[in-house]
Amino acid sequence: MTTFLPLVTLLLILAMMCFLLYYFYIQQSLAGISHQLANLQTTQALPRGPDLIRREKAYRHDQLVLLEAELSNYPRAFLTEEEMTVVEVARKNIKHCIDELKQSGEWLGLPFDFEWSEMVDRVPKVISLYRLTLAQSSWGDTAQKQSEDVVDVSGQKKDSFVLRLA
Repeated sequence: MTTFLPLVTLLLILAMMCFLLYYFYIQQSLAGISHQLANLQTTQALPRGPDLIRREKAYRHDQLVLLEAELSNYPRAFLTEEEMTVVEVARKNIKHCIDELKQSGEWLGLPFDFEWSEMVDRVPKVISLYRLTLAQSSWGDTAQKQSEDVVDVSGQKKDSFVLRLA
């Protein structure tokens, strides 16, 4: 029994040392993995090439030209919400592409690269209906707000009309 107690103690110490070695090995492995993940996440996005930027700009311009052709075939007074969104997204993306080309030094100017104002000249029906729809919606919103303000200021109920005959 005298040899059993030191032997158990020695085995417990040995097991504790193996556990600590395993723990530190796992910690180092996880630190290496997290370092590699951090490197992957912090890599900078590669700048797009001028051909890719011009292709995206042409795609958005084509969407506006198709909308112009549709309006030529089927004239109407206003644009739908989807068409308004198409025009707004195309405008934003085209301006972003133009800025990107200018910042990268790949801007060629006329006749190869067009500014937004030159693209607008090529789709007059779309832009006129876009402006008309935008003005109509903003005018309708302000008229509705003014009518609500008048009701709120007066504080009287409009539905309580009493006719008295004497």
